[in-house]
Amino acid sequence: MTSADQPDAHPVAATVRGVTAPGAADVRRRVTAAALGAGLGPDGAEQFTIAVNEVMINAIQHGGGAADVTLSVAPGLVVVSVRDRGSGIPEHVSPHLPSPQTLGGRGLWLVQQLCENVTIDTSDTGTVVTLSATAAPGVTSERRP
Repeated sequence: MTSADQPDAHPVAATVRGVTAPGAADVRRRVTAAALGAGLGPDGAEQFTIAVNEVMINAIQHGGGAADVTLSVAPGLVVVSVRDRGSGIPEHVSPHLPSPQTLGGRGLWLVQQLCENVTIDTSDTGTVVTLSATAAPGVTSERRP
């Protein structure tokens, strides 16, 4: 077997730079398509897209008005990194569920409920949140009637 006969083990990556609120819908469509293409089922792809959307909107709202979104896809795996150029996540912001009386503050908690792997790297020059999801064995992206 030659190297040309072997499947590509390297992920395909694309970055959408300067995403603002009007461009978020296009990114959501790309993420859903990539998740389905990686082998996540429809429910898993939808949950992953919701998590990415939450991070992306937070980056736009709190991180300088725009975000760079990098999408990587490999068989069975989809990874999205969202980068902003804000002043970092304040120490009082937590990925824990706030009290019912608290307005807002549920985004990071929701992301961690919907997504199996989340990393947050924040500093005074910006934040990068990376989310990943893997396809369950035997799950296909086909919708069944």
